[in-house]
Formats: sequence, structure tokens, C-alpha cells
Amino acid sequence: MMNFKHIPDSTYGGQTPPKVVTNRGMRKYSIDDELFPSITSILSRMMDSEGLDSWRERVGPDVADYICRSAMNRGNIFHKICEAYLSNDCICKFGNHLLEFGMFEQARPSLERISDIVGIEMPMISRELVIGGTADIIAKFDGIDSIIDLKSSTKPKQESWCERFFLQETAYSLMFEEITSKPTEQLVTIIASENGTVQVLVRNRDDFAQELKQIISQYQSGRVQI
Repeated sequence: MMNFKHIPDSTYGGQTPPKVVTNRGMRKYSIDDELFPSITSILSRMMDSEGLDSWRERVGPDVADYICRSAMNRGNIFHKICEAYLSNDCICKFGNHLLEFGMFEQARPSLERISDIVGIEMPMISRELVIGGTADIIAKFDGIDSIIDLKSSTKPKQESWCERFFLQETAYSLMFEEITSKPTEQLVTIIASENGTVQVLVRNRDDFAQELKQIISQYQSGRVQI
């Protein structure tokens, strides 16, 4: 088992982290009596709601709800195993989750490309962008400072479906830089699928920053309703 080095950022650590709250049915981040909408909720508006509605109608609401709950549970457990591993904690307690543990084992070589971990599950806000979010991992990946996101999936994803992941990671990058004045421009998405496939997608945040700001501006102007 690897022993991952953790090097928390003193600037981030010196601030009071925001609290996650639910306000009017939307996830938000609260600090100093101010509320900052979750970037995940904002970006969810990019999803093809018409396509999702058609899918729900085709399979039926009960089946759709079951599939969504199963996917959420799978993702939560997969995250917990990966987080325990990266935190140098025992992962044996997850051994009865055969599917998720198997996905972790397939993803382990990709996780071992991570080093110098600044933080795991890091809540942040941006006063400039007026958003909040929680970064999965901020660390080096292949020796480069990175924003790293862990995803689980039933099957491998086409890269054209992953733009929302990159936009989300770009938001974390901009929030972290606002707090620490340290640019972290490499975006890494690790996607483990139930069939044993692991995708590692690496991008640069500058390719997505302008589009992200446009989406946030549309939300703030009221043209995007959540």
C-alpha cells in the first residue's frame, strides 16, 4: 500500500470553510451569512433535460428512480474507498462492496499517479464568481499541480459527454486560485466503469474558463433558472 504525502495549503487552511446548506431546494454554500450557489447545480442546467424526460418516460419512473439511486450509492461508496486510500486509511472495511471495491482496484494505478495531496473534499467559495463547490482532490498528478475529480459510471463515457466535468473542475481551479493566489491549471478526471474500464482525461482549465464564466453570468442574470 502506498503512503501518500499530504501537504495542506496554509492559506486555505487558515480560512473558515463554508457550510453546505439547502436553500429553496438548491445546494448552496454559506459563509458570513452569505449564500453561494453550487457550481454543480448551475452546470446541471447543461444536461439534456428533454432527453432525460424521454428516458424516464421510456423506462418508467420507478425504474428510473432505482437506477439513479443505485448510481448515486455506487458513486458515494467508490468515492469513500478512494478517499480512504489516498488518506492512508484502511480500506479493508469496504471489502463487502464487491462492485465498488473492484472498480477501485481497477482505478488504483491511476490513483497512484497522485502525489503531494493538498486536500481531499475541499469546500470553497468564490466571491468574484459568486459560486461555491467542493473539490474532490487537489494534488499533483504526474508531478503537475492539478484539480482531480473522481467519477463512477455504468460504462465508459464518450469524451464529448464530459465537458461538464471539465467546467466543474475549472470552477474549483478558479476558486482555489482566488483563495491561495496559486494557479492550478491541470484538470484530471478519473472515471471508473462497472466493466473494469478506467478513463483518465487530462485537460487545461484555460480551455474552459471563458465558457464557464458565460454560464455563470447567464445564471446570475436570470436567463438560467434553477
